[in-house]
Amino acid sequence: MIFKGFILMLIIPLAVGETGHPKFDLELESVILVEGSLEKVVCLAEGEPPLTYTWYNKFDRVITSDAKNSVFSRETPEGGSLIFDGVDLSHGGLYTCSAKNKHGTATKTYDIVVNSTSNITVDDTGSIDSVDILNITENSVTFLVKTSGDPRSFFIRYEEKLDVERYEQIRKGDKAVVNGLVPSGKYQFKFQIDPPWRIRRDVKPLHITLLPAVPEVIFRSVRDNQVEIEIYRSTDDINRKTIDEHELTYNIVQMHSSRIDDCVINIKIPFACSTSRYTIAGLSTGFYYEIRVRAHTKTGYGNPYRHKIRLN
Repeated sequence: MIFKGFILMLIIPLAVGETGHPKFDLELESVILVEGSLEKVVCLAEGEPPLTYTWYNKFDRVITSDAKNSVFSRETPEGGSLIFDGVDLSHGGLYTCSAKNKHGTATKTYDIVVNSTSNITVDDTGSIDSVDILNITENSVTFLVKTSGDPRSFFIRYEEKLDVERYEQIRKGDKAVVNGLVPSGKYQFKFQIDPPWRIRRDVKPLHITLLPAVPEVIFRSVRDNQVEIEIYRSTDDINRKTIDEHELTYNIVQMHSSRIDDCVINIKIPFACSTSRYTIAGLSTGFYYEIRVRAHTKTGYGNPYRHKIRLN
């Protein structure tokens, strides 16, 4: 009896160890990407958490999380994501995802195929014939979507470079507006009659960069007829590379009046500059100055930061 009990104690730990090992349902999966689009491939393994994921390209090199690259990786609640920022034909090939935990490592191969597409989607009830952009703000886009047939609704799939894909259902007669977007975000939009959870037909994406938000400005010092300010630049804005410059303007104003001095100083500051601190010198004591800072993307200028200050 003692001998049998000893064997059982050995078998149980081995069985538990096996169930915790990383495992994929398939060893090879084919994925079709759309040329010119922002695409994401999600790698998810079974196994005891925590699981860490590493992606390798077709040359067996590690794909880093640096979003400045056209292909980069991200750890998300969904698993290990491989993100293609603007798919082109050269991105086709075999990619490998590795999942690792304390029990070991498992790998899965993805065969990436890149297809060229058209910009029209069709189903049994109708089709989307054209899409025009009516308005772009820092957190929304309004579209004019023309359809034929009699679709009761259509869907807008959208994805930001550093975020997951989401969608909006636009019902017949409603305005096609997507709200709650990220300022200066780099988005792609896809329009389709089919619901996103059904089989997707290839759709040519529409790329849009939003207007930037009001900049965050810090006054570091106000003395000796000069003002030192710092423009805050977030890590996401640096990675997106959508803000190309800041515009700094200042002039003499009346504190309680709308009358503004005609002499307005305007300075263009490229976003690529290594410093975000700037000094405004040669100001006159006893006057109120209004200092304004606004950011620019390829869509245009966003709303400005404004602040009045008096030099004593």
